[in-house]
Amino acid sequence: MRTVSLPAISLVLLSTVVNANEFTEQAYGLWGAGVVNRNLNYVDTESETSIAPFIFGGYGPVFIEANRAGYSFYRDGTFFMSIVGQLRTHQFRNAEDNPAYASLGDRDQAIELGAQAGIRLPSGFFTRLALLQDISGAHESHEWDLQLYRRDSFGPIRLLSAVGIQYQDKDLVKYYYGTPGYDPDSAFGAELELIATYPIGNWGIFAGTRSYIFDNQVSDSPLADSNKIIQLFTGVGYYF
Repeated sequence: MRTVSLPAISLVLLSTVVNANEFTEQAYGLWGAGVVNRNLNYVDTESETSIAPFIFGGYGPVFIEANRAGYSFYRDGTFFMSIVGQLRTHQFRNAEDNPAYASLGDRDQAIELGAQAGIRLPSGFFTRLALLQDISGAHESHEWDLQLYRRDSFGPIRLLSAVGIQYQDKDLVKYYYGTPGYDPDSAFGAELELIATYPIGNWGIFAGTRSYIFDNQVSDSPLADSNKIIQLFTGVGYYF
């Protein structure tokens, strides 16, 4: 296992410097830092461990969910619509990891922007559909993301559970898994997310997983040694 340090990514840009009191008035939810282990599905790639910021809450009108942030411009208690952006943290490749394909270069994490619409369902469930387009010049394509999720409490433990289905456009799949001899088509993926938090006063401990299973357009690539990406994380934060 090797340890890497990823650059910290600011999810909220402030136009002025604010003091501590002004900040706490706008911040809400659990803010902290944690350790992430990613078992990527590339040949000759070891699992990677990094320290990353984690926010499960928001700032003012902006909500933040780990690697996704957004602004809800419509909400009536049943339906909601938002502008969203996210960092694709689970798909990237360093060229030097596989010398046979080093000439392909790095495959970078992408910054994506789009919109999502959702609805509150019976029995505490929610569903949402998002369309996300790369704006960073990485894969230069898009993904559809459909999720079903809910939040539960078991005594002091709070659990977010979600399952999702993603449709990745051909150019996205080709960017991360294509080679001169392998031209993949669009691909579907399934996502499982579980995040548990345990409050201790104003502090909270969290742990979870966000993992993916892809179809054979990914697993058939000579760059891939698996159709799965497994991510585990844990950390501590402060409740605002």
